[in-house]
Amino acid sequence: MYFKSRAEAGVKLANELMPLYRYENTVVVALSEAGVAVGYQIAVNLHAALRRLLMTTIHIDDESIDYATVMPGGVIAVNPALSDSEQQYYYGEYAGWLEERIREGILNIDRQMGPEEISPENLRGYNVILTDDGVDNPTKLQAALTWLKPARVDKVILAAPVISVPALDVAHVIFDELHVLGVAANYLATDHYYEEDDKPDDQMARQMIQVTINNWK
Repeated sequence: MYFKSRAEAGVKLANELMPLYRYENTVVVALSEAGVAVGYQIAVNLHAALRRLLMTTIHIDDESIDYATVMPGGVIAVNPALSDSEQQYYYGEYAGWLEERIREGILNIDRQMGPEEISPENLRGYNVILTDDGVDNPTKLQAALTWLKPARVDKVILAAPVISVPALDVAHVIFDELHVLGVAANYLATDHYYEEDDKPDDQMARQMIQVTINNWK
């Protein structure tokens, strides 16, 4: 499925979600700046707050492996696709380098944190709708759930305009509910599925998030 813009995709997802979650105890959490453009439309139509979960991927270039994801609060989610022996091997080979990258990731996220960002305590008892402009790799989804564990949320719902087959297979297992508009057997770069480049920059993403928070309050 192709879309004119991320905003259009967000409206289509909102139309699916409104009968279930409009005016309900719901928060929309975007997994990237591009995801904010999708999530904004969902949040506005559901009269929910929009938040963003900051993430940094620790990628080992020599091995072409995403080793871990760093998130706010110093939460580190090791790639669950790696077996225990693989995790031990990569950590043994790259221990100092990985520790430095993880430390840098934590500091970078701390620098980016603002009043519009989110913590698990803010989500306790809510329905949480995770969204992005496209999901190729399930690692980001699994990391988000690791970060949400302390929150004791009601439901975790995935809302995605387009998703790869491997990511969809994982999503069916780990989420309470899925709202997906298109499945790509051979997932291309996410920009391929949009005619317009309406990805917000960091400043615009913060403004969009703040608008929904003010309206929600």
